[in-house]
Amino acid sequence: MKISFSWKKDVDSIYPVCSSITENNDGKSILSSLLMDDGGLPYNDTIAWVDEGIKRINSVLTSEFAVLDWDRERWGSEFTIENAQVYALLDDSYFQILTTQQLKKALLEWKLFLESTPNLQNIIEVDL
Repeated sequence: MKISFSWKKDVDSIYPVCSSITENNDGKSILSSLLMDDGGLPYNDTIAWVDEGIKRINSVLTSEFAVLDWDRERWGSEFTIENAQVYALLDDSYFQILTTQQLKKALLEWKLFLESTPNLQNIIEVDL
């Protein structure tokens, strides 16, 4: 699975975008939707919550907990030591399964991207 990060500009701001070639039949990437779910906050205000997701995944990977979840406004995830299910909070039948290590790598890379200096020409591709 591969995801990419880029910067887009609207009228008065620059914002981060995550996209993926892994999409549902409606053309939506569930993992990308989870990462970009900012709850209406500026993207740099969401970094602490991304850190919390990484912390929770590490707690499962070190067997401190058997299962934990991490969610945002409309998208969530539940993970065990092996697998993660990323799903819509409003419809939990709308989901994507990946390994917990893939979700962790996606969060780590997303955090690094959010902390970087916005550059409209910069596109980062990440193999999960």
